[in-house]
Amino acid sequence: MTERKLVAVLTDVCENVKSDHNGFVWLTHLGPWKAPKVIAIFNTEREKQQALISGWDMDFINQVNIALESIKSIPVGIYFDSEEACKKQSRGNWDKHLSGIKKFH
Repeated sequence: MTERKLVAVLTDVCENVKSDHNGFVWLTHLGPWKAPKVIAIFNTEREKQQALISGWDMDFINQVNIALESIKSIPVGIYFDSEEACKKQSRGNWDKHLSGIKKFH
């Protein structure tokens, strides 16, 4: 039940920030619902960098923290990645690509 709540609150955040039209396309999470790692995915590395430089990440992090707090969950990390990086580094294999976050963060 709580995994479903996690997915529901993160889906709400995702849909909300898509309206920023800055290249953000989706998000995912790794790990247990009580302490997930949240990853925001952009189309390109350039779009990701522009969003981070503009401070977009601070609003995103706040929205994630508020959403997770509502279900008594605390993120152990919030990360930013891109479709472009996954294609270049992992040939589009997201499981392989995200394994670096699973192991090292």
